[in-house]
Amino acid sequence: MNDNKYLKLPNADYTIIEHPNGQNDSVEIGLVRDHRFVFYFWFKWWKDTNRELRDSTAKAPSLITIDWHRDLLAPCESEKQDLINLNLTSYKEVALFSWDKLNQLNDGHILAAAYLNLISDIYVLCKQDGTEDENFIDHWGNEHKIRCFDSKENLLNELLQNNINEIYFDIDLDYFTESNDSCGGGEDLVLMDDQDILSLLNIDSEFMQWIFKRMEGMTIATEPKWCGGLINSNKIYKILDNTLFNNQLFSKKEKWKHLT
Repeated sequence: MNDNKYLKLPNADYTIIEHPNGQNDSVEIGLVRDHRFVFYFWFKWWKDTNRELRDSTAKAPSLITIDWHRDLLAPCESEKQDLINLNLTSYKEVALFSWDKLNQLNDGHILAAAYLNLISDIYVLCKQDGTEDENFIDHWGNEHKIRCFDSKENLLNELLQNNINEIYFDIDLDYFTESNDSCGGGEDLVLMDDQDILSLLNIDSEFMQWIFKRMEGMTIATEPKWCGGLINSNKIYKILDNTLFNNQLFSKKEKWKHLT
């Protein structure tokens, strides 16, 4: 296994395409099956910046995540120690950490990243109960704002009220399912109507235009278990891909649809 930025994670891949702001730059998109592996991409993108983690003045990108679940499990004391001891000079060790040490339920990666200051403030569009506002303190004492929303409109209103210049955009495909189970999934799961998915990801919407201008990286988690199966996950992914891109991701011909 290589120990550099070109390392490939299991059940994951990445591609680099033109930046969606159209300003002659590029952006990386990471695709994972298990959501916790996005932690590796956030680490990788931090490595590219040479930003000092403990420096509160050099703020990390905020996280905008769309997910059925909140995924805001805070690290316990032993997990905090594991994070502090993590060798951030090694891509390989962080990749193995993402697989072996992060919570296997795939709900601890966000605050693990915040604890190391790999991300700053956190904005969650979700369907799981529990939308109270809170804050999280990282290893160096920096405060990270956490806000959860049950609609795109409420999320956008909050984003417009804050001076946010850089973001990571994260999508878990299970958001595009409906379930009466308090944990999501379950036997009664159905997919959202195609038009509702298209509406959320509408490339001409104020929400997506705001995202495009500030995106420093994008991650997509396919999570077939929580989508009701692989076929469901693939169907949702196809809608996302067709909505956002001309030519499919990983074809080496992909382009942002709003730029073509």
